[in-house]
Amino acid sequence: MAAEEAETFSFEVPEGVTPGTTMKVVAPDGVQLHIPTPGNVKPGDQMALQKNPETGKWGIKHIIRSEKPGKTPATTELKTKTAEEIAMDLSQAHVCKATLQTTKGAINIRICPMWAPKGAQRFLQLITDKYYTDLAIYRAVPGFLIQFGVTSNTVQSSKYEAIPDDELRGVPVTEGMVCFAASGANTRAATICIFLGEFPQLGKNSWETPIGKVCDEDLAVLRSIYTGYGDMPQCGGSGPDPIQLQDKGNSYIVEEFPKCDFVESATWATL
Repeated sequence: MAAEEAETFSFEVPEGVTPGTTMKVVAPDGVQLHIPTPGNVKPGDQMALQKNPETGKWGIKHIIRSEKPGKTPATTELKTKTAEEIAMDLSQAHVCKATLQTTKGAINIRICPMWAPKGAQRFLQLITDKYYTDLAIYRAVPGFLIQFGVTSNTVQSSKYEAIPDDELRGVPVTEGMVCFAASGANTRAATICIFLGEFPQLGKNSWETPIGKVCDEDLAVLRSIYTGYGDMPQCGGSGPDPIQLQDKGNSYIVEEFPKCDFVESATWATL
C-alpha cells in the first residue's frame, strides 16, 4: 500500500476479488475500511481513496486501470443449475417460507437448506430472534441489489459471530436470489442481499451461495423498493452510509434519506 499524502492513499486490488466482494483495508489513520468492490473494478487495478475533511469518512477517489493482462482465477468446474432444477429444489419438502414485511408490502422467500444449510439456519435463527425488525434497506442499487441488516443496536448484532461458508451447489445468482453479504471467506453474519437481476459472475465463491429465492408472485414488490439514492459512498455512490447508520440509527435514514424503504418485520413457517 502506498501513502500519497495524509488524506489520500491507494492500494492494489488483489487477485480473486470479484464485484460485490468486500475488501478489508486499513487506512493511514488506522481505521479499518470495508470496501465493497464496484462492478467496474478488476484485480490489479489501483484504487485510490480520499478522506473527506468535513466528515472524516473515507471514499473512493478514482481507479487506475492495471496495464497487466488480467488473470483468470482457477476455479473448480461446477455445473450451474438450470431454471427447471432451481424450481424443483424450491418445491422440496424441506423448503420453508420466510416473509419480509416491508414498507412496500410483503416479500415471500422460499428458503432452501440444501443450497446452504449453514446460511439457511442462521437466517431462520435471526428471524426467530426478531433481528430483522425496523431495519433500513440502506443499499438499493438499480438493476443490482437491495441490502439490509445494519443496526445501531450493537448488543443485538454482537450476538451473531460470522458463520463458516457453505459448499457451492451450482446455484446461479439471478433475480430474486437471496444471499448473505460477506467480505470474504467465513464472514457471513446478518446482512442480507436480494438481487435485482442476473449476475453470472457472482456465486462462484463459497460465501456467495444463495440461501433462497423470492417467490415469483412477489417480484413486483421487490422491484418497487426505492433505489433512487444509488449505491453507498464506499462504492462511489451518494446513498446512505452504513457506517453512519450503525452510529446514528434509523434517524439518520429518516432525516437524510426519507424515501428509503424498511424491513419492518420478518417471520418464517414450514410449507
